[in-house]
Amino acid sequence: MKKLYTLFCSTILTLNVGAQTMTVNTVDGKQTVFNLTEITDVVFSEDTPEIPQTNARIGDFLYDDGTWSTQLKSDATPIGIVFYVGEATAYNDRTSYYTLKDGVTPMQEIHGYAVALNDATVENGENISVWWSAWYNNDEGAGCSPNIEDFLGYTNTQSIISAANAKGGLSADDNSYPAAYYATAVYEQICPAPAATSGWFLPSAYQFKYIFDRAYFDEDNSGRACLANSFAALGEESATPLLMDDAEFWTSTEHIDSYGYSNWAYYFNFDARSISPGFIANYRKNSGMRVRSVIVF
Repeated sequence: MKKLYTLFCSTILTLNVGAQTMTVNTVDGKQTVFNLTEITDVVFSEDTPEIPQTNARIGDFLYDDGTWSTQLKSDATPIGIVFYVGEATAYNDRTSYYTLKDGVTPMQEIHGYAVALNDATVENGENISVWWSAWYNNDEGAGCSPNIEDFLGYTNTQSIISAANAKGGLSADDNSYPAAYYATAVYEQICPAPAATSGWFLPSAYQFKYIFDRAYFDEDNSGRACLANSFAALGEESATPLLMDDAEFWTSTEHIDSYGYSNWAYYFNFDARSISPGFIANYRKNSGMRVRSVIVF
């Protein structure tokens, strides 16, 4: 049973003769001032109140319970970092394209997009590289968008899954779209996605480009919210920054040649050793790259 304690305003006025306001100071340094003439009673409870979820912001931590916050919480485990807030209609994405992780329930609202804290292609503590798919002559592709300026990583991944199902399903086999397999099935085993999210998927080329150009860096060292600062706050034991040596990641965006075939796909360069990292390029699908998953919540 709840234990409630009510302190009536009349008591406060008796104890604070002549007082017109009541000031409440909290441990996080905030201060709130109340006018006593507007208070009817003060209720104390042993229950912890449910604090409304605020709007997401770039650099926020996404947690395993589906919540997010700007500051690290002690009662949940971070699984991603927010890089875009709201529905990315400017980049051709729509809430109506998504279902929740169960694959059936329509998503009602997109709060934001978050990138995973670690690569999906890590085995026994070592980075490995995987193919996008095997090489096929006159490959007609998996039905993914070839547009390098959209946020269609989720729908691209669904197209890859459909193409894989015609061959027995996604797997680590080079013939079964291993990049998408690691981004979805493998990373789900490593880090289960919350039920109220889209589940993990292979991002589009521009989702990585947006991260690099618009969300990753604290350009003036002001301490502003950005992915680099959030990765640093987590520490390398919990999270692997995107900008690292040899960090070249497959995307779900396919390259279509002048004949309408798709033997190549796009990757994104986050390699810190490059002269100028941060670019999209296309390469043969039977080439080894890393995989980093993305999620919508």
